[in-house]
Amino acid sequence: MKLLTSHFRNASLAAAATLFYSLASVSADQQAIPHPELDRLLTIIKPQAGESPWREIDWLTDVTEARRRAIAEDKPMVIFTAADGSPLGRT
Repeated sequence: MKLLTSHFRNASLAAAATLFYSLASVSADQQAIPHPELDRLLTIIKPQAGESPWREIDWLTDVTEARRRAIAEDKPMVIFTAADGSPLGRT
């Protein structure tokens, strides 16, 4: 879970840096977004409560540990992978 949280935090920081850079480089013929409008847009863009319930799951990245817990808790396992490598971006 920490790895997923770290990944999304890094993505959020990259998005914020891109937004800051784009706002800082507004040319004379462009209008900057007024602060109240920017606050409204940021509220809309940010993930809303309940929007991503999969982020609330205590995901495991160790298959052996996941199997042990699945057996102990009598629950199924979900194994997610991606065609181009690790879904966690560790390729």
